[in-house]
This record gives sequence, C-alpha cells and structure tokens, in this order.
Amino acid sequence: MTPLPLVTLADPIGDMVESFKDPTFRVSGPLISSITIMAIVAILAIIVGIMARHHDPMKPSKGLLGLAEMFVDWLEGWTEQTMGRRAGNWPGYFLALFTYLFLAFIWSITGFPSVVDTLVLPLALSVVMFTIIQFTGLRYQKFHYFHRYVEPIAIFLPVNLITMWTPIISTTLRMFGNCLAGGVIIGLINWALKNVSVNVVNSIAGTAYGLNSWAAIFFGPLPIAVFNLYFALFSGGIQTLVFASLNAVWFGQEMPEEDGMGLSGQATRAPVGKETQSI
Repeated sequence: MTPLPLVTLADPIGDMVESFKDPTFRVSGPLISSITIMAIVAILAIIVGIMARHHDPMKPSKGLLGLAEMFVDWLEGWTEQTMGRRAGNWPGYFLALFTYLFLAFIWSITGFPSVVDTLVLPLALSVVMFTIIQFTGLRYQKFHYFHRYVEPIAIFLPVNLITMWTPIISTTLRMFGNCLAGGVIIGLINWALKNVSVNVVNSIAGTAYGLNSWAAIFFGPLPIAVFNLYFALFSGGIQTLVFASLNAVWFGQEMPEEDGMGLSGQATRAPVGKETQSI
C-alpha cells in the first residue's frame, strides 16, 4: 500500500472515509492552521497576563493591555445581557470562543489553508457547545433534567431523543453553509472577472488570449481582494457573534431564573404573619 502524505488538502469527508480504510496518521492543512491559531491565542493570553501582572492598577492601561481590558469589560456586559444573569465565570469561555473563532474566520486572508470552510471545525465547536449545554442542565436541574425527554407525555421519548441533537446539526450547517456560500460567491466573481478581462484585453490588443494567460487577471485582483476582506472581516465577525449568542442563550435556558437577590440569596415567602427567611 502506498503511504499517504503527511500533509493533505482540505477534504474532511474524504479524510474521514480514508481514516476508516487506513489508520495512517495524517495532518491536514486546516488542522495545522487551527493549531497555529490556538498557539497565537495562547501567546497573546500570556503576553496580556504578564503585562497585567506588572501593571500599576493606579495608572490607566494602554496598548494591548488597554484593548484587552476594554474587550473583557464589553464581554462581561454582553454575557449578562445575553444570558440574562450575572456573568460569573462565563466570560472566560466566551473570551476564548470569540478570539479563536474570529481569527479562524480571517485566517484565509493570510494565504494559509482556511479553517472554517471545512466541516470539521463547525462540527467540533457545536459538539463542545452541546456538551456544555447538557452538563449545565445536569448541574442546575439535577435529576429533573431527564424529565424533558418524556414531556409532554412519555410516548414522546423517541422524538425528544432525536431532537436533542438539533443544536449540533443546526449550528454546524449554519456556520459551514455561510462559509461555503462566501467561497462560492468569490469563485463565481473570479470566473466572471476572468472572462471580462480576457474579452477586454483581446478587444484592445487584437490578439486571442486564453483564460489561462496573463489577460485573465487584468480586472481580478482588486475586486477579489475586497470581497475576501468582506467575507473574512465583516461576515466573519457577524458569524462569530451569532454563534456565541446561540451559545449564551442555550446556556442561559438551562439555568434557573434569577431574581433581584441572585441565585445565592433567594428568599422563601413564609405564611402571612411570619418573617421572611433567607435560604
């Protein structure tokens, strides 16, 4: 059997099929890009941590540390507003999610293999989100968590067991479909600009140039660059916010509602004539 190359092109479905045929370890381009992005996030976190440790709290923060503090402050407010409760430790999760996912969306402008337009990354992030949803429900609802699978009556158990996987399927297809649509649009624009460029150059030079000649890139570079920046920066930022918002909403639905006193200080109303006791 011919050994497979160490680095292969991005083909998640083909890679999955081949992995069942041959257990040879392979590293794909998107995997290398993903590891690189995680390394960048880790290095930035270490740098910000060192800067914060040596920073005088009595002086205003500047540079990278100032930007990090502004982002964390915004993230805490966004978490409380989206989840409808105190932020707690959730901003740490969303900080990692926002940073990694946005860098993954804009990674294609570096010229290295893209991460988000393969099915593996959306699926992996959706599985992580689904796992946290289930653990959050078990943590706060205890054994009552399992009652959802027999609601409204026990006969709905098979249906509920199937629909419980909806978050994985919906978020995976949504993210993958949006990224794939952007690539298709850029491909169509590139094809159209190639034909226009060749026709314009042929009409001016009076020579028949083909689509594989230099004439095919006469009009292409600037429009393609603009669309790449749009789908990487603007669309990538929107998709990052949408995915994180879905995470926050579904996490919040698994938690009990908070009143003005918070979860740790809820009060039980005693019968009339008795004082209210705090739990």
